[in-house]
Parts: sequence; structure tokens; C-alpha cells
Amino acid sequence: MELDNSYPRGSDSVTEHHSSGPICVRLCDWDDQPCGLYIEMERTRIEDHLWYWHGVTMEDDTVCRFNDCTELKPMQYLGRHIQTVHFKTACRCSYCSLLCARSDSLFRHHKVCQILSDSRERAMQAGHGFYPEEGIKSIYGYIVPAT
Repeated sequence: MELDNSYPRGSDSVTEHHSSGPICVRLCDWDDQPCGLYIEMERTRIEDHLWYWHGVTMEDDTVCRFNDCTELKPMQYLGRHIQTVHFKTACRCSYCSLLCARSDSLFRHHKVCQILSDSRERAMQAGHGFYPEEGIKSIYGYIVPAT
């Protein structure tokens, strides 16, 4: 299994988002130029991989080439599209177990989640601070040590 860990100049934010623990990877299924590399299932890593190995640029609207998909997206949304649609990453509410496709959807859900609201109210009534739990990331892929 060969991991794509070559990101020269691509995005300075890649190192900020890189995990020091185990990471989840999936095989790149970009159809028009198969590279055979496994990429980390994180939006920034996906975007840098597409830029470096497949020539996808930020200026272009690009047809997604994962598994014969024909979705046309600006590059700034293509990584998120691949992450959620093709890699099927999701976030689960820690309170009611609702599965949301993206973390921003989970954030909006938290504003209306009744169980979360009830927990917050009980904590406040008891004079305690309340710090909501983050969602549980749901991913499917290979777990490998970070390089």
C-alpha cells in the first residue's frame, strides 16, 4: 500500500491538518489518470492530491472523475464532495446519534438537538458549565500509522 505523502508547495495547511496518530486512507479512484496511491480521507489532503497528481487547479470547475461521477464542482468544493460522497465520511451526533454528512451539518443540527438542549439545561440548572461533545467521525477505509 503506497501512501501519497508528497505535498511540495501544494498547501501550507496540509501539515496543520496532518494527524500524528493513525490515519484513515482510501485508494484514489480518479478515473482519467489512475495513480494507484492511497490518500488520507481529509478534504485538504484530497485537494492537494488532486492538484499534485492529477493537475486539478483551483481556478477551474472540474468534473469529478471518481468512480464515473459526473458532478461539476469548483476545486474548492471538490475535496469536500469526494470526502463525503465517495469516501462516505460522516459525523454522528454524540447526543441523539443522528448521522450528518458533514461537520457543518452537525453544527447546525446541534442548535436544534433536543437531547443536547436538555443536557445543557440540566447542567445550567445545577450550576455547572456545559461543554458540548464533538461529533463522532464516521469513516470507512484502511487505518494506517501516520508517516
